[in-house]
Amino acid sequence: MKKIKIIFFAGVCISWGSCVYGQWEADTRITDYPDYCDYGSFNNARTIAVRDTMVHIVWEHRDTVSSIGELYYIRSVNSGTTFEPDTQLSPQNVHTPSIAVRDSIVHIVWYDYRAGNQEIYYKRSVDNGASWGLDTRLTNNTAASYCPSVAVWDSVVHLVWYDERDGNYEIYYKRSVDNGASWELDTQLTNNTAYSGFPSVAVCGSAVHIVWWDGRDGNYEIYYKRSIDNGVNWGPDTRLTNTASLSWYPSIAVRNSIVQVVWHDSRNAGNYEIYYKRSVDDGVNWGPDTRLTNASADSYYPSIAVWDSVVHLVWNDARDGNDEIYYLWSVDNGLLWYPDRRLTNATGISQYNSVACWDCSYGYDVHVVWTDLRDGNQEIYYKRHHCEETAVEEARVKKSESVIVKESIVGGVRFGIYLAQAEVVTVNVYNVCGQLIDTRVLSLCAGENEFSWYHNKSGIYFFKFNNSIKIKAIVF
Repeated sequence: MKKIKIIFFAGVCISWGSCVYGQWEADTRITDYPDYCDYGSFNNARTIAVRDTMVHIVWEHRDTVSSIGELYYIRSVNSGTTFEPDTQLSPQNVHTPSIAVRDSIVHIVWYDYRAGNQEIYYKRSVDNGASWGLDTRLTNNTAASYCPSVAVWDSVVHLVWYDERDGNYEIYYKRSVDNGASWELDTQLTNNTAYSGFPSVAVCGSAVHIVWWDGRDGNYEIYYKRSIDNGVNWGPDTRLTNTASLSWYPSIAVRNSIVQVVWHDSRNAGNYEIYYKRSVDDGVNWGPDTRLTNASADSYYPSIAVWDSVVHLVWNDARDGNDEIYYLWSVDNGLLWYPDRRLTNATGISQYNSVACWDCSYGYDVHVVWTDLRDGNQEIYYKRHHCEETAVEEARVKKSESVIVKESIVGGVRFGIYLAQAEVVTVNVYNVCGQLIDTRVLSLCAGENEFSWYHNKSGIYFFKFNNSIKIKAIVF
């Protein structure tokens, strides 16, 4: 039997806020510069960050003639409904920006060439993107530093990148404990004779998690490393993949003690597929590799985001003859995945995607940004899955009454209902749009009863018992 996720209230006086879970909205074109090409970033460094109703997007704005990249930023203060005008944050030759936000402080990192070689730079806003401080140079060596990824928890900002100061590419780490006002020294995290590159970082509390791809085994594999004390000390490198093929471009997300990693992998007949792996004990042990795509063309550059037990994944996919953005989601921390969904449908290539979410446990908002060629040159596009919260009347539940979800069954769900005395119970069933789709009147006896409900379509349904108990359940 498959287990399901529920939201359950009984034996207390409650106010229930439900969410009318909508559909994916239309694509929104963020940029409009015919003489420029605009680039998001690879999966390892998110170019979109969300906090409450604030949506922050950053990208590389490149002159098509000189190929000089500039750092640009845009924000929405209403969860992506509308966007303010974009802002140039740096006129330098900027590449692969990454963004993170905590409370009202927004952190951006990138690498550029102003020092004569590639160095990592940083910029922050302390007022949700309304104004910005100066560029801060974070690296200073004679070799190149590439592709930073940033994450933040409370006042501690964590930064990773790869660097060739040691004669070959290694993963480096740096942190700030005062929200980016000052930075500590660089820490070298890898030390081998092969290429270590494209790191991705995620943090939850004092646990910092990093993944990257590494050639020390003769071919490229996904490696992982963690710190449980906010980056002061680091554990050993952990090899996450072990195949004869190429495993590239990992993206990592963490919530509580569950760490989730995705990457693209060529182990299947030479084309790239999206693979997934997770740890449920903060990175100590890891489950098996899980193949998430199975298409005749390449699926690559995945980006992952998580809130509570709900996981969101986007990637580039060429199954339709040109690259499109595809989406997958799981409501149980990656145990089961819904079928994939195509998010874009344009004549040009859609790529370099990034995903972020806020309060996803109730499905409120999922935000996706990518680079798109449908307009003849590369522009930044945005799409969201938005949900309006609606108030539901206060419900009073007697202590002697209880309703639990016992288990899911094929195409349905089974409830256990306990009553102190015999009673006629009315069950109203609503879909995610808030529409009443079924009503059942049950004559139940005192003690324990069972009620099963079936439907031919999987999804989220809301069950209201006698207008006093409301349960959210997932039907597979």
